[in-house]
This record gives sequence, C-alpha cells and structure tokens, in this order.
Amino acid sequence: MATTLPDIHPDIIRQHLLSKLDGRSLSSAATASSDLHALCSDNTLWADISKSTWPSITHPRVNRLISTFPARHRSFFQDSFPDLFTDVTRHRSYSSTSKQPVGATSCHHLANSPHLTSSDPFISAVDIRYQNEIVFSKVLFTDVTIDFLSSALRVEVNDDPTRNQSGSEQSPGISRPIDLKVDELAGPDEPTLSHLRESVTLSWILIDPTRKRACNLSSVKSVGVRQDWMSNETVLRYVTVLPGVDPNEMVECKIEVVLGVSSAGLHVKHVVLKLMNLNRTCLNGREFLVVIKGAVLEENNVRRKVMDDEKRWRGYMELKELKREKKERERMEEEKRELALKMNYIIILCCFAVGFFF
Repeated sequence: MATTLPDIHPDIIRQHLLSKLDGRSLSSAATASSDLHALCSDNTLWADISKSTWPSITHPRVNRLISTFPARHRSFFQDSFPDLFTDVTRHRSYSSTSKQPVGATSCHHLANSPHLTSSDPFISAVDIRYQNEIVFSKVLFTDVTIDFLSSALRVEVNDDPTRNQSGSEQSPGISRPIDLKVDELAGPDEPTLSHLRESVTLSWILIDPTRKRACNLSSVKSVGVRQDWMSNETVLRYVTVLPGVDPNEMVECKIEVVLGVSSAGLHVKHVVLKLMNLNRTCLNGREFLVVIKGAVLEENNVRRKVMDDEKRWRGYMELKELKREKKERERMEEEKRELALKMNYIIILCCFAVGFFF
C-alpha cells in the first residue's frame, strides 16, 4: 500500500524536508497541495530562512516588528527577497509624450504634505556578503525629523556606530574582514576589483514600521567598482531604478559600499544610500519618503520580481540610456532657446535699421 502525504507526521515533513528548502522552493512547495500549503505557512520555517538570509533582522527590535506583519516572517520574506523592478522603457515613452502612465499616482501633493513625519523611525537592515559569507551586518534606525525631511538625503551605516549621523541609532552588528589579501599601499589591482564586483553582494532592506511592509533597495550585485587612489578606498556601487515624485521622472537609488584596507585585508568602512534624479541632483528626505512609499506599495508600475544578474544589468544600462536621452533633449532645447534669442536680436536689428534709413 502506497504512503501518501497525510500518512506522514507533519513534524517529520517540517523537520526533515521543509526545513532544508530555501525561500523560493518553500513558496513553490506551498502551491503543490492544500496539506503542504498549511505546513509551509509555519512561521518558524520562514523565520529561520529570513534570519539566515539577512542576519541583521535578528536584532530584537526588528524581530518584534516583523512579528506584527500580516503573515509575520513570510510576509517579510515575500516583500524583501524579490528585486524592485521598474520598466524603464515604458517610462521613457511616457516621459517623451509627457503623459502620466495608466495607474500612476501623482505624488507632488504628497511631497509637500505636512503629514509625512512619523513617531516611528524607518529601519535599514544592511547585509553584505563576500562569496556568500557574511562580512557586514547592521541595523540603522533613522528618525524622521524636520531636518531629515528638508536636507539632501544621505543615510550612512558605519562599521563604527560611534560615527553615526545625528538622529540615527545603529546596532553593533557584525563587521568582519574580507578574506582577500591586497597591498596596503597600492590597494586592489584591476583583476581584484573585477573579482570584488562579482563576489560582494548587498542587501539594503528598508522596513516601514507604520505600513508593516519592507523592500530591498539594492541591486544585490554591484553595477560598478572603482579605486579611490587619494583615500586608498575601494567603492562598489549598487543602483535600483524607481519612479520619482513625478511618476514620469525616474530616479536612481544609489548605494555605495566603501572598503578600506588594513593588515587584516579589506573591510567595510561604511555604506551610504542616496536618491538622485537624472540630473544627478540629490533628493531630500521628504521626496525620499514619497518615492519609497510608492516602491513599497508597488505604485507607478513598480513590481517585485526575482531577477538574474543579466536582467539587473539590463535595467541599469536602460537607466544610463535614459540619462543620455535626457541630456540630449536638454541640449536640443538649449539650442532652440539660443536660436530663438538670436532671431529676436536679428529682428530687432532689422527693425532698427529700417527705422534709421526710412
């Protein structure tokens, strides 16, 4: 007689089968049958997967907050694991015709709203891995103050919590050297820089305590790396493309991981998040909160999507093309203005000449 799934004790399935799965596999297993769906909804499974993926969320305060999410750690994982994806090509066509996308939410009134302040700080859970091993894991609590709302956005997580920005509280967390020897004076060479770009992954999960939602603002893999020879620091850049306060305009959420070098090897000195428009102007804290609200709630054609490295890279290249097109449009507009100005001068000169001679 064949053994069916209901014949097996649920604890055996949970302990010996489901506990071995990663988040994506567990989600797939939940769709196989109603019995598995019930077993796969166990919060302990999702808590273990989430904490092993992002050790930063083991912070007691963060863990308590996640426990208030609609489906607790399962909700958190489903919010945070996929990438935030915005179809840049669709927004390119909309911006060129100056029409708002279908379903887009106009956010100008929100950006000027006095109700964006909150008694709860927003939370940044930052985890950095080198070849899948955790080397940096911190939590930052940032107060939403009047100064934060009006100043250019810069959220910084340091290896040393004593160097924090005012209005921020950071957990001690984890900070380990990267197991990669480099010359202390010369820094990494080109092959090492390429290796770091491929091997260092970043998650910056922003948690909204008011809405009980979260999202990953990082591109996971670096889109660029450079060596700052003046400071002897290595800078890895991660970029996610999002709709701006005006849904027709795109912004880039840029995160830089700065690595220092010592006798122990490379180590993470600090991680900085900024939000910039296509003119490379930094947005302020108020605009940041509006953009993040849209991203968390998947407004203005933002979607959560599990993507491979190629798709992430393609999205970044589309952003670069969008920047180039915007710069070209601005150049052409400037040329038109200059031509119109010259024509006005010519007309005035002609009128003056006619009046003088006749």
